[in-house]
Amino acid sequence: MRMSIIIIVILLLALSGVSGCASWTAERKAPPIGSFVQVGVERMHVVDAGPRESAKPPVVLIHGASVNLRDMKLALGDALAPERRVIIIDRPGRGYSTRNGDGYRLDAQASAIKAVVDELGVHNPIVVGQSLGGAVALNYALQYQSEMSGLVLLAPVSHEWPGGVAWYNNVSGWPVAGFLLRRLFVPIYGQLTAEKNINDSFAPDAAPEEYYDNSGLVLLFRAKDFKANAADVAHLKEQIIKQQDLYGELQLPVAVVTGTADTTVSPKIHSAQLERDIPGAELTLLPDTGHALHHAETARILEIIDALTERVSK
Repeated sequence: MRMSIIIIVILLLALSGVSGCASWTAERKAPPIGSFVQVGVERMHVVDAGPRESAKPPVVLIHGASVNLRDMKLALGDALAPERRVIIIDRPGRGYSTRNGDGYRLDAQASAIKAVVDELGVHNPIVVGQSLGGAVALNYALQYQSEMSGLVLLAPVSHEWPGGVAWYNNVSGWPVAGFLLRRLFVPIYGQLTAEKNINDSFAPDAAPEEYYDNSGLVLLFRAKDFKANAADVAHLKEQIIKQQDLYGELQLPVAVVTGTADTTVSPKIHSAQLERDIPGAELTLLPDTGHALHHAETARILEIIDALTERVSK
């Protein structure tokens, strides 16, 4: 009995060591690059860039699953900032933003982002969301459309899809198996396969050079970050089902953009249906483009944001 206890203690210490080392290494490689804004119980990591005074409405960028705010900064934020104010936020529980309780909820994430926007004195932004961030952006619009200039959805998750999600997103929520997964399997195996997974997620497009390092993707392999990301994905479908019948209530300018070669989020199930559901929504199809369209077709996305800005100004 005593020997069993000793073995368990040693195992727990070893797991803590592996996980702690992974977190320490990740945070050295990808430290915070923004400031912190306290909103309620959450401490949100935010990049606030660009001119405070601009004729163009500010833009709020919401990143997708697995990544953090650096992804949107690399793809769009740096290009938008010379001409307008840009707010880029680590979603609750991701990157360096905190999460409490049921922070995986789309409405909770949208509310936290709106609280940051208000705290920074940003008025009537264009909200841009990619992938799972698109689902959050849709929820943001359903709650706050009267305080927005427009909505841009990039390969958004918006409607119920057949099947489930990757096994590890569900296992992460299990008491014992989830603990072992996050503390041992993810820090080691996750980093070993990261480059391949990046190439797969960008296909058929090529990933930007040094994307792994520049995007801070290594932060995903911290136990707390992986747990939050897995919960976001595992609970997504049930929430999409609840909100998908409400999109007809949206009456603000909406642009939907998707790549025709996207095998991660089906253009037909999601973006095409959004065009039908949202009055006046404009759908743009990007031929031979995959899920990471904000990187592969940055110039086209910027044009679409500018075009929506002109619609707002009329």
